Amino acid sequence: MYMSEWCLYGDDKREKFERRLEPDSLEGELIRYKEVLGEEFGLKELLALQDLKVKALIAEAINNVPEFLLDQIGKARNSYEFPSLVTELGRIADVMEEVVEGEGE
Repeated sequence: MYMSEWCLYGDDKREKFERRLEPDSLEGELIRYKEVLGEEFGLKELLALQDLKVKALIAEAINNVPEFLLDQIGKARNSYEFPSLVTELGRIADVMEEVVEGEGE
């Protein structure tokens, strides 16, 4: 997947996944599988297949996390509202220092 493609993901992707799990969608899919694989293909097999698809999607998402994060960092750097990373890290360090000093008192 290319970084430019990350912009295409959003609520529509989530809605597409949710639609696949609606009873009407599952029923249609079960009918199609039965036509191809025979009547012995049942709900148990369909749910096992759905489980494999979900695990594959999770594996793909985990695989794409580094590229997604780099894409988000690139977008943030190009935004005029995004402050310097060094400045923000300094602010975080200051707050952490205040917390540590406050605990020591």
